[in-house]
Amino acid sequence: MNSEIFTGWVQNQLIPALTFDGYKTVIIMDNAPYHSVRLEKPPTRSSNKSYMQDYLKNIDIFFEPNYTKKQLWSLIEPTLPNNPVKYEIDTICYNSGIDVLRLPPYHCEYNPIELAWSFCKQYYNKNINMETNDPERTLHLWAEAIANFTPEMWQNCIQNCEKLIEDDWHKAMGNFSVEDIPPIIISLADDSGSDISDEETDVDDIENHNTPCTSSS
Repeated sequence: MNSEIFTGWVQNQLIPALTFDGYKTVIIMDNAPYHSVRLEKPPTRSSNKSYMQDYLKNIDIFFEPNYTKKQLWSLIEPTLPNNPVKYEIDTICYNSGIDVLRLPPYHCEYNPIELAWSFCKQYYNKNINMETNDPERTLHLWAEAIANFTPEMWQNCIQNCEKLIEDDWHKAMGNFSVEDIPPIIISLADDSGSDISDEETDVDDIENHNTPCTSSS
């Protein structure tokens, strides 16, 4: 997967399928690199001098032409918290009336779709004959896997993720309310993304709402 293929899929398939009159749609997305192409990438301390200068010009901050990179960075760094990251895919969705809720980095286990996808892949792997290469059989089996994932199982996945988020919050923050926590700035590494192994989720557990969901990160 790459950002070009993913963006095309979102524009041509996902958004048309999610656009319903009278309904508000929210897409929960992890921070895989192909989900996270920035519209404008802010400079870093190691950016070249001309890139730093262009950034400062675009936000109307004065600097002398003979400023060093260190001096330019001293002007840039205070502006970064006031210029939130804007992602290409988020903007495409917003322009279609769809909100994007991004998961914390390395926490794809907070997304119930990971459990649903794991069930479907396990169902497919258990029932496919690996010695055959029949596209029609493949399509039929994937449709069968999705059809066997029931609304009740989806509710179990949601409840599992809600409990996991709540437990992690209390472990990290105790009784603090989210309103009491100041904002933080997180730099995403290029390797962040979906990292749950299919083997870590048991099909029977999803059906019985006892699904373990762990991250390898």
